[in-house]
Parts: sequence; C-alpha cells; structure tokens
Amino acid sequence: MKTMLKVTFLFALVAFANTLFAAGNLKINMLPVNAEKAVVTISSISNSDLNITIADENGRIIYFKENSNAGEIYRKVFDFSVLEDGIYKLTVVSNDITAERQFEKSHRMIKVGEEKTTLEPVFGYEAGILRCSYLNFNKEDMALYFFKNNELIYSKSVGKGFNLQEALNLSKLEKGKYEVVLFAGVKQFTYPIQIQ
Repeated sequence: MKTMLKVTFLFALVAFANTLFAAGNLKINMLPVNAEKAVVTISSISNSDLNITIADENGRIIYFKENSNAGEIYRKVFDFSVLEDGIYKLTVVSNDITAERQFEKSHRMIKVGEEKTTLEPVFGYEAGILRCSYLNFNKEDMALYFFKNNELIYSKSVGKGFNLQEALNLSKLEKGKYEVVLFAGVKQFTYPIQIQ
C-alpha cells in the first residue's frame, strides 16, 4: 500500500512540475504602434501548433490562424483600422495551455490588458479514487460538481487558491456513467467517469 501511495504521489509531482514548466512556454506580447496598428508577438518553446483567434466582445471571431511552425516565434503587425471601437480578445491555444489578452480599440488608441494563462486540469480515476489537479493562475473562484445522468449529486466550493489538489473516494457509488465538472471563473472543464 505504501508503494502505491509513493507511486501515486510521484506521478502527481511529475505532472505538477510538467504543468508548471509548460505554463511558462506560451507568452503573448501586444505592442500598440498607433491607434490602428499593433505588433503581436507569440512565443512558445513547445513543439506544438498555435491556434490564434481574435474575437469581439460578443464572441464573434474576426481573425483565426493556425500556425504550424512549431517552436518558432510568431510575429505579425495587425491593422485594426477596419474594426469598430470596442473590446476584443486575442486568444492563443497550444496543447493544453491557453493565453489571452483583452484589448480595447478606440479611434484614439489601443489599450492592452494583462495576459491571462489557463492550463487544462489533470483528472485521473483509479481504484475508486477521482483526482483533480489544477493551477489557478488567474486566482478565480473554483467549484467542483459531480453529476450522474445530468443530475447533481455533489458539489464543493474550493476557493481561489493557486494550486488545487482534490481527491474524491467514489468506491461506494453504483455502477454507471458519471461526470465531474470543474468551474474556474467562467471556464468549465469536464471529465467523464465510468464506474464498473
């Protein structure tokens, strides 16, 4: 039993270290040149594709590009002169990492907000135990919800801490399909579980 606990702890530690390292891989810099143009630089040291999206405040996508030059720095001068004044979001996705920058375009200037990074949580289910690990970079309120057939059977508020490590003992549950949902702010992450 001690060996199993050591192996489980080692797995969690390695996954946590890899997650921390991966989070530093993706960076978005946006430098306004004038009221209509901005230089966007995206750096990633991972060897994965980048999906780059710009959307308006209603979620309508106004720009999308998949960059397959893995490991290289992506740099582009964007001309926003055709955009209406308003709030927009630049989102870059690389593997399980998402980086976002909100910016406001007006006739006088482009104002760039802070970068927000989101990493997909790590879920695992083994020997009746459900584990969830999540790095809450944005320090948002988090909550776990557990469903069976779309019916809520358990919920737990887990606060705004940086490092979420939760384990739920599911060994007493009936056989069937379940689903755990982690909410972090407005983000939602879902993990299906089959108990046999």
